[in-house]
Formats: sequence, structure tokens, C-alpha cells
Amino acid sequence: MAEARYSQDEFTCPVCLDLLKDPVTIQCGHSYCKSCITDCWDQEDQKRVYSCPQCRHTFSPRPALARNTMLAEVTEKLKKRKRPADCDAEAHIKYKAVKSCLMCLNSYCQNHLEQHESWFRAKRHNLIEATGRLQEMICQKHRSAQTAVEDSERIFTELIRSIERSRSELIRLIRDQEKTAVSRAEERLELLEQEINDLRRRDAELEQIIVDLNSHQLTLDLNTVNKHLHLSESNRVITVTYTVQSYPDHPDRFDHYRQVLCRESVCGRCYWELQWSGNYGVRISVSYKSISRKEGVECLFGSNDQSWSLICFPSRYSFWHSNIYTDLPVESISSRIGVFVDHSAGTLSFYSVSDTMSLIHTVQTTFTQPLYPGIGLGSGSSQRLT
Repeated sequence: MAEARYSQDEFTCPVCLDLLKDPVTIQCGHSYCKSCITDCWDQEDQKRVYSCPQCRHTFSPRPALARNTMLAEVTEKLKKRKRPADCDAEAHIKYKAVKSCLMCLNSYCQNHLEQHESWFRAKRHNLIEATGRLQEMICQKHRSAQTAVEDSERIFTELIRSIERSRSELIRLIRDQEKTAVSRAEERLELLEQEINDLRRRDAELEQIIVDLNSHQLTLDLNTVNKHLHLSESNRVITVTYTVQSYPDHPDRFDHYRQVLCRESVCGRCYWELQWSGNYGVRISVSYKSISRKEGVECLFGSNDQSWSLICFPSRYSFWHSNIYTDLPVESISSRIGVFVDHSAGTLSFYSVSDTMSLIHTVQTTFTQPLYPGIGLGSGSSQRLT
């Protein structure tokens, strides 16, 4: 009897606590009546996350439900065993049986049970709790009790195999997901390695630019310097002076504004730095050589389409090109400015240089002529090529 109760509990729906009806098994391995689990999941439709009432494992989207035919066979047999038995000794009026005899294969009410015990006391027939349709449980073709046991074992064996197959499939699914995750991680790692290699390559290119810069230092052109600018330290330092300098007349000289160009043009990629001081601003510029020298305001760096100029004040930066003036948002002002030009790419960038470098402004355009570094000074200002 304990074995029968155990088997029945194994096939009880955790929701309605009755034998499984139209049983289905969900992905986590637990089984329910189809109507019970459907009702549970209907209540979770709004969240679109569905859970197992027993282990709380969640699923999304809502899983499809398929009938578990092996469980259906087992529960059907249990239902037949559970059916109340009638007394087989009474032909016309059926009384409720209280015991079933495994030898006679009949069930008896209390009166006929007493007769049965008096007739077969010496033979010791085995009696069990009354079970309906005892003959059907053995088989209409009179199969032996051993055959019935073997059938039950076969059903349970198939059930175990089904569970093992589900377990193996779940393990395979988990491993596939692990492989996918590892593959994605490897792809991301490869992308990071490519980015690191690109950064290393760019770092090497910048180092080469610095080497080229050191081998080709810029110098200021005496033929372009305004007569109110004083050159010193091998023409690498420029200072505003109110004493007119005795520079000879020259068609390349800036006559009206305190400006000067460098002798060397910028080709390819080039980087240089300048140190500036003064309260009235300086212009750190690049310009075509064809810029006007003798006219009015159109000679100023940044006031025309032939020059680009970063204007530095003690409290702000501005950018000037084609007579369009743009204030630049920056957090702090540096007295050391780095300039980078990639002529073929049309890139011009200005950097604030201290212990670190931070971008002030960058321009993307098309350069149609060679570029020359240029400097313009306000009153009391000076600049040094470093």
C-alpha cells in the first residue's frame, strides 16, 4: 500500500493536488495538468514572464505546451486502480467491496468476505484493499501478474529515459549558450586588441612627427616681420616693441599689423609648440604665402579665407577664419599651445599643453596651397617657438 501511495503522489498535479489530467511537462522538468498550468500562465500574461509554480524558474516567451503521453498512460492506470470496487459475489445488487483477493481475482463486500475467509482459511488467500476491475488490471487475455509488473517497469523506464533526454537537451542548450558567450567575448577581445594596435601605430607616428620636428625646427622669416616686432634668440623669440626696427623694405613684409610668418612651410604632417605671454592677446596661425601684406584689415591672420588663427587671451580662446569669429568653450587657459597639421587630410588642431595635452579646437577643411606658421601679437605680448 505504501508503494501505491508513493506512486500516486508522484503523479499528482502540484496546483490542483489531484492526479494529472491531460499531463504536460514544462522545460524545468515539472509536470502539471494542462488546464492548471494554462490558468497560472494566463495570470502572468501582462508581465510576459512565465514561471514554474513549483521551482519558480522563469520563461520568456511563453512556452508551448505538449502532452506527455507516457505520464498520461501512468495516470490512467492509477485512476483505474483508484476506482471503488463492487462486490463480485452479488449478481443483481451491487454492494461496496471492502477487500480484493489476489488468488480469486474477485472483490467482496463484508458479508461475502466472511464466507470467503471461512472457505479458504486453510489456503491463506492474499487479501488487499478493495480494487475495482481487478481482472482488467491483469488483462482480458489473462496475462500473468509478472507481465503487469514488467509493463509497469517498462513505463517507468521510458519515463526515466524521457527525463534523461530532457536533462541532456538542457545541458546541451546551456553548453551552446556558453560557447556563444565565449565566442562573443573572444570577438570583443579581438576588437580591443585591434584598437590597441591602432593606438600603438598612431603613437609611433606621433613619435616620428616629433623626431621630424626636432630635425626641422621652425624659424621666423625676417623678410615678413612687422617693424614693431623684435626678433631674438636666433629668430625664435618675437616681442612687441614701440621702437621701429631697421628692417629693410621688402614686398613680403607686413606693414600695418604686428605679424610674421615662418621661413619653413608645413608639408605632410607636422607638429610644433609655442609659448606665449601678454594681456592683449596673441594669434597663433597658419597661412598661405599669398596672403596680402600691404593692405588693410584683410592682411590680419584669420580675417580672410587664406589663414586660420587661434586667438589666445588670459581668460579665453577664440578661433578666426574667413572673418568669422568663434568663441571656444574651455576650462582653463594654457600659455603653451601645440599645433598639429595634416596637410593632405585637411586637418588643423590646436592643443593646450601642460603635464597633459587637451584639444582646444580642430578644423577639417581642404588646403590648396602650402601652409606657413604665423604669429600675430597684441600690445605687450611675446611668443617663443619651442
